[in-house]
Amino acid sequence: MIDASDSRRPSVCGVVVTFHPEPTLLQTLAELVRECGRVVVVDNGSGDAICARLATVPGVEVIALAANLGVAAALNRGAVRAKELGVEWMVTFDQDSRPRPGMVAALWATHLLFPTAALVGPCIEDALPGAKPYRWVCRHARWPGLFQRRDATRGDLEEVTMMVTSGSMVDLAVWTSLGGFDESLFIDYVDTEFCLRVISAGRTVAVSSEAVLEHRLGQRQARQVLGQEFRPTHHAAFRHYYMARNRLVVWRRHALAEPHWALFDAGFALYNTFRVVAFESGRGRKLKAMLLGTWDGLRGRGGPMPAHRRQSVEPRRKDDPT
Repeated sequence: MIDASDSRRPSVCGVVVTFHPEPTLLQTLAELVRECGRVVVVDNGSGDAICARLATVPGVEVIALAANLGVAAALNRGAVRAKELGVEWMVTFDQDSRPRPGMVAALWATHLLFPTAALVGPCIEDALPGAKPYRWVCRHARWPGLFQRRDATRGDLEEVTMMVTSGSMVDLAVWTSLGGFDESLFIDYVDTEFCLRVISAGRTVAVSSEAVLEHRLGQRQARQVLGQEFRPTHHAAFRHYYMARNRLVVWRRHALAEPHWALFDAGFALYNTFRVVAFESGRGRKLKAMLLGTWDGLRGRGGPMPAHRRQSVEPRRKDDPT
């Protein structure tokens, strides 16, 4: 928790985006209140009953959206409310992660160490047993056009290229100057695109080695092939549509300025496709979603996935006569 006796302590607000969350989120929200002092939950259309239950946690304010407007839109609404509350920083979370005690104080300590950092993230502890330490993408120390992966086991990282949304402490003044998160992306690459804009604006993205966030990514399962371990996420097909579409959008904006990131991301796209083909069910629907997303990305389409696109990649119900 933030030390109230520290005159340099940040003015922060937790912002949590939810969509049909599990009941265990109530306990996590209480922990977030202890970390941040106050928490704004932006719910993406889960319904009145769920929002009322979330609002019973002391220190939590709920903004109930009538429909799912996407992660970026929800984060922007949370940021607006945080500014109205008079805070200078927000710490963003998703519903599948929880902070270790002292996480926010550690994030702030890292910002004091690296004052140019407009975004400071925690170490990610994967919920999957046996997972290796999370490694961030950075410019290669000797070859700037190439990338390298670094973990934070030996201390804070002053400059990384991108950060996941959950657990990130964001300077609201910078958020305002950059125009917020890009709502046209809806979901996927929202965090990456914002980080790349932070860097292009001359600020940095840092990692705190002492701040720890327990995070779950998809329905990951460890698989061994020829002595190599793979961790497919088993995302639904529509997520692969967004990843493929938004990848092209972000490449057009940032690939020339950050070629090391583009090189990494291209390799990750191939790696992710291999995981889907080799290990996941519904691979035909998922590959179709990737192709549709690529086509829409080439066309510059944004916003939510069109209904006819989603219907074409979702499995049919057994009782559906069509």
